[in-house]
Amino acid sequence: MDGRRALIVGAAPAPGGAVHYRRVIEAADLLIAADGGLLVCLDAGRTPDICVGDFDSTSAASLSQAAASGAEIRRYPAVKDESDLDLALAVAREAGCSEVTFTAAFAGRLDHTLAALGTVVCADDLGGVCDEPEWWGFPLRSEHAGARQLSEPVGTTISVMAVGGDATVNATGFGYPMSRTVLRALSSHGLSNVATQRTQRIEVVSGTILVIANRGQGIPALESGLASTDTL
Repeated sequence: MDGRRALIVGAAPAPGGAVHYRRVIEAADLLIAADGGLLVCLDAGRTPDICVGDFDSTSAASLSQAAASGAEIRRYPAVKDESDLDLALAVAREAGCSEVTFTAAFAGRLDHTLAALGTVVCADDLGGVCDEPEWWGFPLRSEHAGARQLSEPVGTTISVMAVGGDATVNATGFGYPMSRTVLRALSSHGLSNVATQRTQRIEVVSGTILVIANRGQGIPALESGLASTDTL
C-alpha cells in the first residue's frame, strides 16, 4: 500500500457540521466522494479526486463542474448490489490506501446509516474510522488488530456495541470496566459508559465491535451517564 489516507465523503452530512466537514475535507490525502458526497465536498471548497456512484442524488451540473476541475468520474448502474459507499471503499483499496476515514455518511435514513456502519466494519483492516461533528468511532475485529488505546477526556461518553454476533470484550479506564464480558449483538449492555481515566483501553477477544466516542464532553467522572448497571 502507498501509505495514503483516503477520506470517503457520503451524502448524509449532519446538520450544522459545515465547519467540521470543511476541516476534514481540506486535510484529506485522497478525497473520494460517494455520489451526493460530491456536493458536500464542493460546499467545503474542494473538488474530490474521484467521484463514485450511480449519481442519482447528484446534478449533472455538479458532475460537470467536478470533471472540469480534474475529478475522475466513475459511474455505476443504478441497479447494483453495492451501496455507493461500498464502491468508494473498493476504490480506496484499488488506490492502495493504507487508511480510510468516512464522514458525512451517518445521518438521514436509519437503513442507510446501518448499511454505512456495515461498510465501516468491512474497512477495519484499513483502520476504518467514522469522523462526524459530534462523534467519532471505529470497528475492532478479534482477527485483526483486536485492541486499541484511547486518550479521550475524562467524562467522555463512550459506547461499545457488538455487531454481527456476540463479542467478548475487555475494557479499562471506564466507570464500568469489562473483563471478558460477553456483549450480544447491538445490546444496550455496552451503551453510554464514561471514561474515568486519562487513557482507556478496549480489547475484543472474540467477535466484532463498534466503538463510538462523543465529542466535546469532559464532564466530571462518575456524574451523568453512569446511572445504569446495564452499561459497560
